[in-house]
Amino acid sequence: MLRIGLLLPMMPQDGGLHGDIPGLARWAEGIGVTSLWATDHLLWHSPVFECMTAVTLAAAATERCRVGTCVLQLPLRRPVEVARVASTIQHVSDGRFVLGVGAGLHEGEFDAVGVRYDDRGARLDAGIRQLRGLWAGTDERYGHQRIAAPPIWIGGASRRAARRVAALGDGWMPLFVSPGGLAARFADLDAMLQANGRRPAEVARAVVLWTRVTDSAAEEREAVSWLGRFYGLPDAVVARHLIVGPPERCLERMLEFARAGATEILVSPAADDPSPTVAALFAALRTTLPEARVHA
Repeated sequence: MLRIGLLLPMMPQDGGLHGDIPGLARWAEGIGVTSLWATDHLLWHSPVFECMTAVTLAAAATERCRVGTCVLQLPLRRPVEVARVASTIQHVSDGRFVLGVGAGLHEGEFDAVGVRYDDRGARLDAGIRQLRGLWAGTDERYGHQRIAAPPIWIGGASRRAARRVAALGDGWMPLFVSPGGLAARFADLDAMLQANGRRPAEVARAVVLWTRVTDSAAEEREAVSWLGRFYGLPDAVVARHLIVGPPERCLERMLEFARAGATEILVSPAADDPSPTVAALFAALRTTLPEARVHA
């Protein structure tokens, strides 16, 4: 079974379904999307929505979809505040929230808010431990009342990220990896989990895939340029990480990641409006790849 989640568009647009997070969330759940995710940037080269607010809107507009952050840059925030917001979303969503966290990659965001960049990994580890202590009521500085605790999934594709998942995480969501690279990383994770006395089956495994469904060669080129503009990188750098083409080709590529061990494919459409790509993927699932059933 193939689970397909959707990264919500986080840059405001004028008009259209992509500018309406609750409307997009309801529509996505209606066609079979299994999870909805918000990315996180405190500062970006264009206006962006705040991720915990976006997740809350998506949760309020849906009934079945998992909702989560992909990923919250925890070292940029105080864990005690994140713990309160995350537990609130977990409660009001009836347990559908996943707190995805990561160290962050963009040094400029850290500089702009006066936070050190070079020790962000250590502060991420400490922050995760503090979150769990706060939710469990074992952090004596903040009282003993246990509150709703969401699972913590961890971003990043490095071995250090795998070690962090094995020690502290309930799931992993790497980005910018090949199917072969993903399989190797999951094999490493299994060994690390077993060394820590944990069962590999208890850890969720997702992968974020930039995707654009189109039958047009011109639109394929435009999708590469869109992704390059989004990250501020040359097209040649981002092109190898983009799944682009007709829906059947895109789905076959996604199935390669599923066969590599991903339990959920998190689609991040390389377009201002994600709905055409998502609609085309699900239409193809129901007509040309019936064996790849969507698991709600």
